[in-house]
Amino acid sequence: MEIKREDTKLTDIFELPKDEALKTFYERMITIPITAIESLKQELTTMVGEERSKGIFIRYGWHNGVSDGQTAKTFQWESERDLINAGPELHMLHGYLDYVRIDDIDYDEAGDLASIDVSWFNSFEVEKFLKSENYSEEPICHTLCGYASGYLSTVLERPILVKETKCRAMGYDHCEVVCIPMEKWGDELENEYHYYQSTSMIQELDEVTAKLKVERDHLNKTYEIHRRLIKELLSKQGLQRIVNVLYQSTGRPIFIENEDHKLMAKSDEVTVDFDLEDLNTDTTNFIKLSEDTGLLRTPIYLEQQIKGYCTFLFENGSTPNNLEYMIIDQASITSSIILLNENIKINTEQNIRRGFLSDILDGRMDQEELYKTAYYLNFNPNDSYWMLTIERENENPDMSRKIEVNEALINHINSLLRERYINAIVSQKSGKIIVLIDHASFKEVYVNQLRFIKQLIKDCSRRFSKQAFYAGVSSCVQTIDQVPALYDETLAALKARNPNEKVHYFEDLGIESLLFQIPDETLINRFVDKQVGELLEVDKNDDLIQTFYAYVENGVNINNTAKAISMSISGLRYRLSKISETLDIDLDDTKSVFSVYMALNVLKAKGRISI
Repeated sequence: MEIKREDTKLTDIFELPKDEALKTFYERMITIPITAIESLKQELTTMVGEERSKGIFIRYGWHNGVSDGQTAKTFQWESERDLINAGPELHMLHGYLDYVRIDDIDYDEAGDLASIDVSWFNSFEVEKFLKSENYSEEPICHTLCGYASGYLSTVLERPILVKETKCRAMGYDHCEVVCIPMEKWGDELENEYHYYQSTSMIQELDEVTAKLKVERDHLNKTYEIHRRLIKELLSKQGLQRIVNVLYQSTGRPIFIENEDHKLMAKSDEVTVDFDLEDLNTDTTNFIKLSEDTGLLRTPIYLEQQIKGYCTFLFENGSTPNNLEYMIIDQASITSSIILLNENIKINTEQNIRRGFLSDILDGRMDQEELYKTAYYLNFNPNDSYWMLTIERENENPDMSRKIEVNEALINHINSLLRERYINAIVSQKSGKIIVLIDHASFKEVYVNQLRFIKQLIKDCSRRFSKQAFYAGVSSCVQTIDQVPALYDETLAALKARNPNEKVHYFEDLGIESLLFQIPDETLINRFVDKQVGELLEVDKNDDLIQTFYAYVENGVNINNTAKAISMSISGLRYRLSKISETLDIDLDDTKSVFSVYMALNVLKAKGRISI
């Protein structure tokens, strides 16, 4: 007897024996052993991977669920609840599960379905998995989830996404799932929904092939640029040629700067009108300056320290692609090698020059050898030279730290002088920085010597903060073999150092300059104390000192001195008598007067008294 579906209640089907229920619900069925499904799953996992295999079985279950949902709706049913309850029955009818329990059906305030909580017992997918005697880290009932989602989506006529929250394969007593309308899933939807999307492996292979072709083209172009960069490197070309090659190859404006953010090379189109000091980065990074402008920057490393940056400029809202990231990394490596070569060359040259200056100062070379070496090092022996000795207040008594800072200071000063094309030797001696300058090269660049020295000290103070620098400046000699005298002059100028002044000229010293050339400064201090120590004790306002100084400056003539300081003759005689008594000297004794005058000049040079 043929049963008409439209006359049969859906709920009555599940009261029938299993074989009769199957014949009533399905026109024809085939059976598939669990072992065959498990073998298929293993083969698919091997062929297409675990993620893709999971998606296949979810969609396989989905199509089964959709088919059953369409069939269920052809029977008589009274409410949505009848259709929902039929799902678990069909699950068990197929043999997917031993038992299904609907734990809760929740509706929101508007009466709309919010979620369905279901428990599954003895899933066929779990049963086969547990025979391996291992637990899974994730739920594995993919076919069942797909079936439930397909069935509910069909009978409720809205997309329902089913997610397994607990699985017996993970060690739980039974499996639990939650069924929620797709629009109510929120952010979790993206992680699960893609398994329900059917994708073509051929299409994906085409996409992968296209990506591989792009990557191949990128590698080919990167290799070609790398080959050109190596060619320029081997030809010992500088950074500007590297910049030119990169601009010709990419069309991107590019510039290279040093660690102090001064441009070393750039393409013609580059105008840097933004502050680079705020754009430091220790990795390749794209930095947006505005909606229209961005910088792809990468550091240039040398001896594990950042010694500069290589930067592509992007305008009109453009952004870098993978190829440009690869190219700028190549540019950084090439620039690093160039800087390393230049650094080795400069250090070698500096060490030779420093050795040469040390030999001159210590008198280890005869004139013939000195002149020959000077020509070799590009110093004309018959040119004029002057010297600068820089002393810094060292707050750290650690000698190794002092030497380390001095070496860094030498490199910095060398860099500044090279940038200004000044031919010079920079070295250190007795903890001080000494700079021998070829006056001819200096005259071509600078007119005002004091301005140059102050700027040099300012740069050093900026580079080495929290340290005070003082400079002693020598006179100018006409031949290089007179250099040792220049060093002595700079030391004399520094010994007469006024703490309120940064630059001290030897030529500003008077006859007292002879005293400042005494190596032991203790002897100078003892001389000054012996000559004027008692006068300093009693003369708190320096009135007697000013009077004595004016008296000597006016040729020890009372009348001229009185006019010069606008004082009466009697008042002047009283002061001179006071001075003579305090110092216990005869003011008519030229030798004694000169000694006191020398001592006052030393104090004046050091800034301890003001005349």
